[in-house]
Amino acid sequence: MTRKAPSKKLTISTRDGKVKELVGLYALTKQLEKDYFSRISISNSTVCCEENNLVISMDCPMGLHEILFHLRQGNWGGQRFGLVDTGVSSLRHCMSEIRHLNNTYLDVEELAIHLRDCSIVIKKITQESVEYELNAILNSLAENYVHITRQMTATPTEIFIPVFEETPAEEAFEKLISDSRIDEKSYYSYWGLYFDIDEEALIYDVPQKKIISADLDLLNQ
Repeated sequence: MTRKAPSKKLTISTRDGKVKELVGLYALTKQLEKDYFSRISISNSTVCCEENNLVISMDCPMGLHEILFHLRQGNWGGQRFGLVDTGVSSLRHCMSEIRHLNNTYLDVEELAIHLRDCSIVIKKITQESVEYELNAILNSLAENYVHITRQMTATPTEIFIPVFEETPAEEAFEKLISDSRIDEKSYYSYWGLYFDIDEEALIYDVPQKKIISADLDLLNQ
């Protein structure tokens, strides 16, 4: 049976300010489904002034431990290119192709990977940060797997990457002046974790490899 193209149309803004339908959506969806063994849905970002950003959702019938294992074996998310050793994600190649095809700039605002036992939500923090950092983020999850699963006794139902420390408005403004952008290293500072057994979200301190309480004024950006 031949699969029908997605009925939902996405629009983008061109370099000359016009609005047109995104070209290559079906091919993009099919390739991501093949590379990530997932059902893929793609929508326009609803963030103000970010109409050329995409929100990508992957529904994968595997568990967290399985995808991390297969990623490192080269059997998930990049096997088409043999990219496991280079750290380059299939998503990065697909986004490069769709930008070229539409002759305009596109980016990923959010990537949500919905697994059998866990959902991973990765947010954009800098230009093309999701696609560039995806494999490194997943490898970091693998390295921290024992700690984020409480010594493999409980898998978080949701993981939000990253979360940032909340600062007073004046301090945030001064930081913005002195440092004009958030570095990609922010992906490897704090993650938000939700467990079924806990009523409130918890924070995972990546460098310290420990779960801490969420009362440290940390925000999911």
